[in-house]
Amino acid sequence: MMGIGGSGISAVALLASKMGYEVTGCDLEEQTAYAKNFFKGHDPSHLEGIDFLIVSPAIYYQNKENPELIEAEKRKIVMTWQEFLGKYLTEGKKVICIAGTHGKSTTTAMVGKLLVDAGLDPSVVVGAKIPEWEANARFGKGEYFVIEADEFNNNFLNYHPDIIIINNIEFDHPDFFKNEEEVREAFRKFVNNLKGEKILIMEKDNSGKKFHLKIFGEHNQKNANLVYVLGKKLGIAEETIVKSLESFSGIGRRMELIAGRGGVKIFDDYAHHPTAIKTTIEGLRKEFPESKIWVIDEPHGFARTHALLPKYDGVFNAADKIIVGPIFKARDSETFGITPEDVARATGNKNAIGINSFEKIKKMLLEEVKSGDIILVMGAGKSYLWAREIAELI
Repeated sequence: MMGIGGSGISAVALLASKMGYEVTGCDLEEQTAYAKNFFKGHDPSHLEGIDFLIVSPAIYYQNKENPELIEAEKRKIVMTWQEFLGKYLTEGKKVICIAGTHGKSTTTAMVGKLLVDAGLDPSVVVGAKIPEWEANARFGKGEYFVIEADEFNNNFLNYHPDIIIINNIEFDHPDFFKNEEEVREAFRKFVNNLKGEKILIMEKDNSGKKFHLKIFGEHNQKNANLVYVLGKKLGIAEETIVKSLESFSGIGRRMELIAGRGGVKIFDDYAHHPTAIKTTIEGLRKEFPESKIWVIDEPHGFARTHALLPKYDGVFNAADKIIVGPIFKARDSETFGITPEDVARATGNKNAIGINSFEKIKKMLLEEVKSGDIILVMGAGKSYLWAREIAELI
Protein backbone atom coordinates (compact mmCIF):
# COMPACT_ATOMS: atom_id res chain seq x y z
CA MET A 1 0.00 0.00 0.00
CA MET A 2 1.70 3.19 -1.24
CA GLY A 3 0.50 6.23 0.70
CA ILE A 4 -0.85 3.97 3.45
CA GLY A 5 -1.23 6.87 5.90
CA GLY A 6 -4.31 8.23 4.12
CA SER A 7 -7.77 8.01 5.66
CA GLY A 8 -9.24 5.62 3.07
CA ILE A 9 -6.29 3.44 2.09
CA SER A 10 -5.41 2.73 5.73
CA ALA A 11 -8.96 1.40 6.27
CA VAL A 12 -8.64 -0.84 3.22
CA ALA A 13 -5.24 -2.05 4.47
CA LEU A 14 -6.83 -3.07 7.78
CA LEU A 15 -9.68 -4.96 6.09
CA ALA A 16 -7.36 -6.65 3.57
CA SER A 17 -5.21 -7.98 6.42
CA LYS A 18 -8.33 -9.30 8.19
CA MET A 19 -9.40 -11.01 4.95
CA GLY A 20 -6.14 -12.92 4.60
CA TYR A 21 -3.91 -10.64 2.55
CA GLU A 22 -0.35 -9.98 3.70
CA VAL A 23 -0.12 -6.19 3.81
CA THR A 24 2.87 -3.84 3.95
CA GLY A 25 2.87 -0.11 3.36
CA CYS A 26 4.85 3.09 2.93
CA ASP A 27 4.16 6.81 3.19
CA LEU A 28 6.06 10.08 2.99
CA GLU A 29 4.97 10.85 6.56
CA GLU A 30 6.37 8.95 9.56
CA GLN A 31 2.85 8.57 10.95
CA THR A 32 -0.57 10.08 10.32
CA ALA A 33 -3.91 10.47 12.09
CA TYR A 34 -4.93 7.11 10.61
CA ALA A 35 -1.90 4.84 10.55
CA LYS A 36 1.58 4.19 11.93
CA ASN A 37 4.30 1.50 11.80
CA PHE A 38 5.03 1.57 8.06
CA PHE A 39 8.02 2.28 5.82
CA LYS A 40 8.86 5.98 5.59
CA GLY A 41 9.39 7.07 2.00
CA HIS A 42 8.94 5.20 -1.27
CA ASP A 43 11.44 2.76 -2.75
CA PRO A 44 11.36 0.10 -5.52
CA SER A 45 12.75 -2.38 -2.96
CA HIS A 46 9.28 -2.42 -1.35
CA LEU A 47 8.03 -4.34 -4.41
CA GLU A 48 10.08 -7.44 -3.71
CA GLY A 49 7.80 -10.49 -3.59
CA ILE A 50 4.49 -8.60 -3.86
CA ASP A 51 1.48 -9.30 -6.10
CA PHE A 52 -0.14 -5.85 -6.12
CA LEU A 53 0.96 -2.29 -5.50
CA ILE A 54 -2.13 -0.54 -4.16
CA VAL A 55 -1.83 3.26 -4.34
CA SER A 56 -3.63 6.31 -3.08
CA PRO A 57 -4.82 8.35 -6.11
CA ALA A 58 -2.93 11.30 -4.58
CA ILE A 59 0.31 9.56 -5.64
CA TYR A 60 -0.52 10.26 -9.30
CA TYR A 61 -1.01 13.96 -8.58
CA GLN A 62 2.08 14.38 -6.41
CA ASN A 63 4.73 12.28 -8.14
CA LYS A 64 3.99 10.25 -11.26
CA GLU A 65 7.74 9.81 -11.78
CA ASN A 66 8.27 7.97 -8.50
CA PRO A 67 10.64 5.01 -9.12
CA GLU A 68 8.50 2.64 -7.02
CA LEU A 69 5.39 3.53 -9.01
CA ILE A 70 7.21 3.34 -12.38
CA GLU A 71 8.63 -0.10 -11.59
CA ALA A 72 5.22 -1.40 -10.50
CA GLU A 73 3.57 -0.02 -13.65
CA LYS A 74 6.18 -1.84 -15.75
CA ARG A 75 5.13 -5.04 -13.98
CA LYS A 76 1.43 -4.17 -14.47
CA ILE A 77 0.62 -4.68 -10.78
CA VAL A 78 -0.70 -1.19 -9.89
CA MET A 79 -4.25 -0.27 -8.90
CA THR A 80 -5.81 2.38 -6.68
CA TRP A 81 -7.17 1.32 -3.31
CA GLN A 82 -10.67 2.06 -4.61
CA GLU A 83 -10.16 -0.35 -7.54
CA PHE A 84 -8.85 -3.00 -5.13
CA LEU A 85 -11.77 -2.49 -2.75
CA GLY A 86 -14.38 -2.61 -5.51
CA LYS A 87 -12.87 -5.56 -7.37
CA TYR A 88 -11.59 -7.84 -4.59
CA LEU A 89 -12.81 -6.98 -1.08
CA THR A 90 -16.53 -6.46 -1.82
CA GLU A 91 -16.96 -9.56 -3.99
CA GLY A 92 -20.18 -11.40 -3.11
CA LYS A 93 -21.38 -8.67 -0.72
CA LYS A 94 -24.39 -6.35 -0.75
CA VAL A 95 -22.72 -2.95 -1.01
CA ILE A 96 -24.09 0.24 0.57
CA CYS A 97 -22.30 3.42 -0.55
CA ILE A 98 -22.57 6.82 1.12
CA ALA A 99 -21.63 9.70 -1.18
CA GLY A 100 -21.95 13.48 -1.27
CA THR A 101 -19.84 16.59 -0.78
CA HIS A 102 -20.34 16.84 2.99
CA GLY A 103 -21.21 14.48 5.83
CA LYS A 104 -20.08 11.22 4.22
CA SER A 105 -17.95 9.99 7.12
CA THR A 106 -20.52 10.68 9.83
CA THR A 107 -23.34 9.13 7.80
CA THR A 108 -21.22 6.07 6.94
CA ALA A 109 -20.41 5.59 10.62
CA MET A 110 -24.11 5.94 11.52
CA VAL A 111 -25.01 3.29 8.93
CA GLY A 112 -22.27 0.98 10.18
CA LYS A 113 -23.45 1.33 13.77
CA LEU A 114 -27.09 0.74 12.81
CA LEU A 115 -26.24 -2.50 11.00
CA VAL A 116 -24.10 -3.64 13.94
CA ASP A 117 -26.93 -2.81 16.39
CA ALA A 118 -29.38 -4.72 14.16
CA GLY A 119 -27.15 -7.81 14.35
CA LEU A 120 -26.15 -7.70 10.66
CA ASP A 121 -22.36 -7.76 11.32
CA PRO A 122 -21.27 -5.48 8.42
CA SER A 123 -17.84 -4.67 7.04
CA VAL A 124 -17.30 -0.90 6.91
CA VAL A 125 -14.77 1.47 5.33
CA VAL A 126 -14.95 5.06 6.59
CA GLY A 127 -12.60 8.04 6.28
CA ALA A 128 -12.41 8.70 10.01
CA LYS A 129 -11.67 6.84 13.23
CA ILE A 130 -14.67 5.36 15.00
CA PRO A 131 -14.08 5.39 18.78
CA GLU A 132 -15.95 2.11 19.41
CA TRP A 133 -13.90 0.30 16.78
CA GLU A 134 -10.65 2.16 17.54
CA ALA A 135 -10.15 2.17 13.76
CA ASN A 136 -11.49 3.61 10.50
CA ALA A 137 -12.76 0.22 9.35
CA ARG A 138 -14.70 -2.74 10.67
CA PHE A 139 -14.46 -6.34 9.50
CA GLY A 140 -17.70 -8.29 9.65
CA LYS A 141 -18.96 -11.62 8.40
CA GLY A 142 -22.43 -10.40 7.42
CA GLU A 143 -23.71 -9.83 3.87
CA TYR A 144 -23.44 -6.01 3.94
CA PHE A 145 -20.36 -3.95 3.06
CA VAL A 146 -20.66 -0.21 3.82
CA ILE A 147 -18.34 2.21 1.98
CA GLU A 148 -17.74 5.94 2.23
CA ALA A 149 -17.63 6.69 -1.50
CA ASP A 150 -15.60 9.70 -2.61
CA GLU A 151 -16.23 11.47 -5.92
CA PHE A 152 -12.67 12.83 -6.34
CA ASN A 153 -10.90 11.26 -9.33
CA ASN A 154 -14.22 9.48 -10.04
CA ASN A 155 -13.09 7.05 -7.34
CA PHE A 156 -16.66 5.99 -6.54
CA LEU A 157 -17.13 4.61 -10.05
CA ASN A 158 -15.11 1.58 -8.90
CA TYR A 159 -18.06 0.45 -6.77
CA HIS A 160 -21.27 -1.32 -7.86
CA PRO A 161 -23.60 -0.80 -4.92
CA ASP A 162 -27.04 -2.20 -4.20
CA ILE A 163 -27.88 0.92 -2.17
CA ILE A 164 -26.63 4.52 -2.48
CA ILE A 165 -27.17 7.36 -0.01
CA ILE A 166 -26.31 10.81 -1.40
CA ASN A 167 -26.18 13.54 1.27
CA ASN A 168 -25.72 16.56 -1.01
CA ILE A 169 -23.91 17.60 -4.19
CA GLU A 170 -21.81 20.75 -4.45
CA PHE A 171 -18.78 21.87 -6.43
CA ASP A 172 -15.57 20.60 -4.83
CA HIS A 173 -12.20 19.16 -5.89
CA PRO A 174 -11.37 21.87 -8.45
CA ASP A 175 -8.06 20.07 -9.04
CA PHE A 176 -10.13 17.37 -10.77
CA PHE A 177 -13.56 18.74 -11.72
CA LYS A 178 -13.88 21.86 -13.90
CA ASN A 179 -17.31 22.92 -12.61
CA GLU A 180 -20.42 21.76 -10.77
CA GLU A 181 -21.92 20.20 -13.91
CA GLU A 182 -18.91 17.86 -14.15
CA VAL A 183 -19.45 16.91 -10.51
CA ARG A 184 -23.15 16.18 -11.17
CA GLU A 185 -22.28 14.13 -14.26
CA ALA A 186 -19.94 12.01 -12.12
CA PHE A 187 -22.78 11.40 -9.63
CA ARG A 188 -25.13 10.45 -12.49
CA LYS A 189 -22.62 7.82 -13.67
CA PHE A 190 -22.25 6.59 -10.09
CA VAL A 191 -26.02 6.14 -9.71
CA ASN A 192 -26.00 4.15 -12.97
CA ASN A 193 -23.64 1.68 -11.23
CA LEU A 194 -26.50 0.54 -8.97
CA LYS A 195 -27.22 -3.19 -9.14
CA GLY A 196 -29.59 -5.64 -7.44
CA GLU A 197 -32.44 -3.80 -5.72
CA LYS A 198 -31.07 -0.43 -6.95
CA ILE A 199 -32.10 1.67 -3.93
CA LEU A 200 -31.22 5.39 -4.08
CA ILE A 201 -31.76 7.55 -0.97
CA MET A 202 -31.32 11.33 -1.28
CA GLU A 203 -32.15 14.53 0.63
CA LYS A 204 -35.69 14.48 -0.84
CA ASP A 205 -36.20 11.20 1.07
CA ASN A 206 -35.72 12.98 4.43
CA SER A 207 -38.34 11.57 6.81
CA GLY A 208 -38.56 14.87 8.72
CA LYS A 209 -38.10 13.17 12.07
CA LYS A 210 -36.38 14.97 14.95
CA PHE A 211 -33.90 12.84 16.85
CA HIS A 212 -32.37 13.43 20.29
CA LEU A 213 -28.82 13.07 19.02
CA LYS A 214 -25.65 13.20 21.09
CA ILE A 215 -23.96 15.10 18.25
CA PHE A 216 -25.12 18.60 17.42
CA GLY A 217 -25.93 20.57 14.28
CA GLU A 218 -28.86 20.52 11.85
CA HIS A 219 -26.67 18.79 9.29
CA ASN A 220 -26.47 15.77 11.60
CA GLN A 221 -30.27 15.68 11.90
CA LYS A 222 -30.32 15.42 8.08
CA ASN A 223 -27.68 12.68 8.14
CA ALA A 224 -29.68 10.76 10.76
CA ASN A 225 -32.87 11.04 8.70
CA LEU A 226 -31.21 9.48 5.67
CA VAL A 227 -29.95 6.60 7.82
CA TYR A 228 -33.45 6.22 9.29
CA VAL A 229 -34.88 5.85 5.76
CA LEU A 230 -32.22 3.22 5.01
CA GLY A 231 -33.10 1.30 8.17
CA LYS A 232 -36.77 1.22 7.18
CA LYS A 233 -35.84 0.01 3.66
CA LEU A 234 -33.81 -2.83 5.22
CA GLY A 235 -36.72 -3.82 7.45
CA ILE A 236 -34.98 -2.91 10.72
CA ALA A 237 -37.37 -2.26 13.61
CA GLU A 238 -38.19 1.42 14.28
CA GLU A 239 -37.12 1.10 17.92
CA THR A 240 -33.72 -0.30 16.91
CA ILE A 241 -33.14 2.47 14.35
CA VAL A 242 -34.01 5.31 16.73
CA LYS A 243 -32.04 3.83 19.64
CA SER A 244 -28.99 3.31 17.41
CA LEU A 245 -29.04 6.86 16.04
CA GLU A 246 -29.66 8.49 19.41
CA SER A 247 -26.79 6.59 21.05
CA PHE A 248 -24.34 7.47 18.23
CA SER A 249 -21.54 9.47 19.87
CA GLY A 250 -19.70 10.77 16.81
CA ILE A 251 -16.44 10.02 15.06
CA GLY A 252 -12.86 11.15 15.22
CA ARG A 253 -12.14 14.65 13.91
CA ARG A 254 -15.82 15.59 13.50
CA MET A 255 -16.46 18.18 16.21
CA GLU A 256 -14.31 16.02 18.46
CA LEU A 257 -13.80 17.45 21.94
CA ILE A 258 -10.12 16.75 22.56
CA ALA A 259 -9.57 18.89 25.68
CA GLY A 260 -11.50 20.76 28.32
CA ARG A 261 -9.06 22.42 30.69
CA GLY A 262 -8.97 25.69 32.58
CA GLY A 263 -12.52 26.40 31.47
CA VAL A 264 -11.48 26.23 27.79
CA LYS A 265 -12.95 23.62 25.42
CA ILE A 266 -10.92 22.63 22.35
CA PHE A 267 -12.62 20.91 19.40
CA ASP A 268 -10.97 19.31 16.37
CA ASP A 269 -12.95 19.15 13.12
CA TYR A 270 -12.21 17.92 9.60
CA ALA A 271 -14.37 20.51 7.78
CA HIS A 272 -12.47 22.27 4.99
CA HIS A 273 -15.08 23.12 2.33
CA PRO A 274 -16.68 26.55 3.00
CA THR A 275 -20.20 25.09 3.24
CA ALA A 276 -19.10 22.47 5.77
CA ILE A 277 -17.16 25.08 7.76
CA LYS A 278 -20.22 27.35 7.98
CA THR A 279 -22.59 24.54 9.01
CA THR A 280 -20.18 23.23 11.65
CA ILE A 281 -19.60 26.63 13.28
CA GLU A 282 -23.33 27.37 13.31
CA GLY A 283 -23.94 24.03 15.05
CA LEU A 284 -21.32 24.92 17.67
CA ARG A 285 -22.83 28.38 18.19
CA LYS A 286 -26.27 26.88 18.74
CA GLU A 287 -24.82 24.58 21.41
CA PHE A 288 -22.81 27.35 23.12
CA PRO A 289 -24.75 30.59 22.49
CA GLU A 290 -22.96 32.65 25.16
CA SER A 291 -19.35 31.50 24.71
CA LYS A 292 -16.59 33.30 22.83
CA ILE A 293 -15.77 31.02 19.90
CA TRP A 294 -12.31 31.07 18.32
CA VAL A 295 -11.90 29.35 14.95
CA ILE A 296 -8.45 28.32 13.76
CA ASP A 297 -8.85 27.39 10.10
CA GLU A 298 -6.36 25.50 7.93
CA PRO A 299 -7.36 25.99 4.26
CA HIS A 300 -6.90 22.76 2.32
CA GLY A 301 -4.88 22.98 -0.89
CA PHE A 302 -3.91 26.04 -2.90
CA ALA A 303 -5.90 25.07 -6.02
CA ARG A 304 -8.99 24.27 -3.99
CA THR A 305 -8.74 27.44 -1.88
CA HIS A 306 -8.19 29.56 -5.00
CA ALA A 307 -11.24 28.08 -6.75
CA LEU A 308 -13.52 28.28 -3.70
CA LEU A 309 -12.38 31.73 -2.45
CA PRO A 310 -15.67 33.51 -3.34
CA LYS A 311 -17.57 30.91 -1.28
CA TYR A 312 -15.76 31.96 1.93
CA ASP A 313 -17.90 35.11 2.23
CA GLY A 314 -19.79 34.95 5.54
CA VAL A 315 -18.83 31.37 6.45
CA PHE A 316 -17.28 32.36 9.81
CA ASN A 317 -20.00 34.79 10.91
CA ALA A 318 -21.16 32.60 13.82
CA ALA A 319 -17.67 32.80 15.39
CA ASP A 320 -16.17 35.65 17.41
CA LYS A 321 -12.51 35.45 16.40
CA ILE A 322 -11.16 33.80 13.27
CA ILE A 323 -7.54 32.96 12.50
CA VAL A 324 -6.77 31.62 9.04
CA GLY A 325 -3.51 29.69 9.35
CA PRO A 326 -0.95 28.32 6.88
CA ILE A 327 -2.54 26.70 3.82
CA PHE A 328 -2.02 22.93 3.64
CA LYS A 329 -0.29 21.87 0.43
CA ALA A 330 -2.39 18.99 -0.83
CA ARG A 331 -2.01 17.76 -4.43
CA ASP A 332 -0.79 21.20 -5.57
CA SER A 333 1.97 21.93 -8.03
CA GLU A 334 1.55 25.72 -7.62
CA THR A 335 0.27 28.17 -5.00
CA PHE A 336 -1.75 30.54 -7.24
CA GLY A 337 -0.39 33.31 -5.01
CA ILE A 338 -3.02 32.50 -2.36
CA THR A 339 -2.18 33.43 1.26
CA PRO A 340 -4.01 33.12 4.60
CA GLU A 341 -4.58 36.89 4.45
CA ASP A 342 -6.44 36.47 1.14
CA VAL A 343 -8.76 33.92 2.71
CA ALA A 344 -9.35 36.12 5.76
CA ARG A 345 -10.28 39.04 3.48
CA ALA A 346 -12.59 36.83 1.42
CA THR A 347 -14.65 36.02 4.53
CA GLY A 348 -15.84 39.64 4.72
CA ASN A 349 -15.53 39.35 8.50
CA LYS A 350 -13.72 42.11 10.38
CA ASN A 351 -12.76 39.61 13.10
CA ALA A 352 -10.87 37.39 10.64
CA ILE A 353 -7.09 37.60 10.29
CA GLY A 354 -4.55 35.59 8.34
CA ILE A 355 -1.40 34.35 10.07
CA ASN A 356 1.06 32.29 8.02
CA SER A 357 2.84 30.84 11.07
CA PHE A 358 1.48 28.30 13.52
CA GLU A 359 3.99 29.46 16.14
CA LYS A 360 2.50 32.98 15.95
CA ILE A 361 -1.00 31.54 16.23
CA LYS A 362 -0.06 29.68 19.41
CA LYS A 363 1.49 32.85 20.88
CA MET A 364 -1.68 34.82 20.19
CA LEU A 365 -3.91 32.17 21.75
CA LEU A 366 -1.72 31.94 24.84
CA GLU A 367 -1.97 35.69 25.33
CA GLU A 368 -5.68 36.18 24.57
CA VAL A 369 -7.73 33.04 25.32
CA LYS A 370 -9.69 33.22 28.58
CA SER A 371 -11.61 30.76 30.72
CA GLY A 372 -14.99 30.00 29.15
CA ASP A 373 -13.71 30.37 25.58
CA ILE A 374 -14.10 27.68 22.94
CA ILE A 375 -11.42 26.93 20.35
CA LEU A 376 -12.43 25.11 17.17
CA VAL A 377 -9.57 23.92 14.97
CA MET A 378 -10.64 23.05 11.42
CA GLY A 379 -8.93 21.44 8.45
CA ALA A 380 -7.98 18.20 6.70
CA GLY A 381 -4.19 18.46 6.67
CA LYS A 382 -1.97 19.11 9.70
CA SER A 383 -4.69 20.78 11.76
CA TYR A 384 -5.30 17.65 13.87
CA LEU A 385 -1.74 18.18 15.16
CA TRP A 386 -2.40 21.90 15.68
CA ALA A 387 -5.42 21.05 17.84
CA ARG A 388 -3.38 18.77 20.07
CA GLU A 389 -0.53 21.27 20.41
CA ILE A 390 -3.00 23.99 21.33
CA ALA A 391 -4.57 21.67 23.91
CA GLU A 392 -1.14 21.08 25.51
CA LEU A 393 -0.42 24.81 25.43
CA ILE A 394 -3.71 25.96 26.95
